[in-house]
Amino acid sequence: MKAYQQEFVEFLVEVGALSFGSFTLKSGRQSPYFFNSAKFDTAATLERLGFFYASRVAELKPVPTVIYGPAYKGIPLAVATSLALRIHFGTDTAYCFDRKEAKGHGDKGLLVGHLPTESDRVVIVDDVITDGRTKVEAIEKLRETSNAPLTGLVVALDRQETTADGEDPIERVERTGDLQVSAIATLDHVIAALAGREIGGRVLLDEETRRRIEKYRNEYGVRRRSG
Repeated sequence: MKAYQQEFVEFLVEVGALSFGSFTLKSGRQSPYFFNSAKFDTAATLERLGFFYASRVAELKPVPTVIYGPAYKGIPLAVATSLALRIHFGTDTAYCFDRKEAKGHGDKGLLVGHLPTESDRVVIVDDVITDGRTKVEAIEKLRETSNAPLTGLVVALDRQETTADGEDPIERVERTGDLQVSAIATLDHVIAALAGREIGGRVLLDEETRRRIEKYRNEYGVRRRSG
């Protein structure tokens, strides 16, 4: 695990984006932990989040020239990542995002911001992958709009969890979208960073919580490298 990944997991706990307990997911599963990207709702948290996205994006080869954020959650992520790449890594990337419907007047078209060309390399940034379908739709929409090479997708957290039909959602997106999917951190990183550690005066991921996570993973988990 890299230093920025350790810092990212601690950051998630600090802002309340990562919690442990008992949570009913949209899928109906009872999860022992919950990731809530809505907690990145201030300038300070978004600036810090942009640094972590930029840290992961900067590792991609070749380095992208355009950061694309699918509406709506991906829009601030694209802007924050582009700014962080410039400030922390000296890389000046463009950014763009989509409208829900193409505009027919003024600034026409589906995309806002830099319009990718064939000489660009585009990477998508988004929060999480649940079943992969919305990400595939975003990929298809972008490819219908531009001939620019789409080289990757970066998400905040990989739950390393199957879909309702038992598939690995990341493998689904990689296979269907023909690109590489990366995460700033995985559930493996969360466990390694927090297990038995005292943060803010208490141990969030104690032995009982870890056992519950392992039980959950035995039922729904996928086996994949942490990256």
